[in-house]
Amino acid sequence: MTAIIMILLAPLAQAEKNWQGEGDLAFNKSSGNSKSESLLAKLKLEYNQERWTHSGQIDAINASSDDTRSAEAYTLLGKTEYDITERAYAFGRGRYEDNRFSGYEYQASLTTGLGMHIIATDITTFDIEGGVGYRRSEEQDTGETANEAIATAAAKYYRELTETTRFESDLFVESGADNTYVESVLAIRVKINSRLGLKVAYAVKHNTDVPVDTKKTDTLTSVGLNYSF
Repeated sequence: MTAIIMILLAPLAQAEKNWQGEGDLAFNKSSGNSKSESLLAKLKLEYNQERWTHSGQIDAINASSDDTRSAEAYTLLGKTEYDITERAYAFGRGRYEDNRFSGYEYQASLTTGLGMHIIATDITTFDIEGGVGYRRSEEQDTGETANEAIATAAAKYYRELTETTRFESDLFVESGADNTYVESVLAIRVKINSRLGLKVAYAVKHNTDVPVDTKKTDTLTSVGLNYSF
């Protein structure tokens, strides 16, 4: 009977191993002559099966200064990768962002392309991607929508500095005739134990074409906890 139960549960155990994820949570608050609060939350899930990798991510950012909202953004990401060889892969990506202070009601895109694992060791990871796709965006003030073909590029560089410390650099670019969007994130992770860690990050989001009286660049510095599972 025990052997039968183990055989029946084996596929479930294997499926559980294929799943992995992580979550970030950072909260900062200051008071005195001025008051400010900021909250950053992120959840990422990934499923691996043979040559396929499926991932999804949701980000939320809220910040206020002297009881006035200064930042509010929500991002949804979905991506599928298929390993062509040990180093080359094809991908499809969907992205949706609602950034209340970007001048856009939303920006949504679908892209596909090829990627390459330039370096893949226990110490260093370096990946690059390039592709094409389609983007739709809507301006907040006018409600006008723009539909355009885009080219996309991305790079990821991770390096283990010590047994407990890792440096991360992520760069993402979407470029079209009307607007080019650039997002860069630099981070340092320090492990507290096998699952919990401390994360310090600096993020930059830049749009080359924005409505009048809207800044082209948003930045965010965060210090918080990271949990891997």
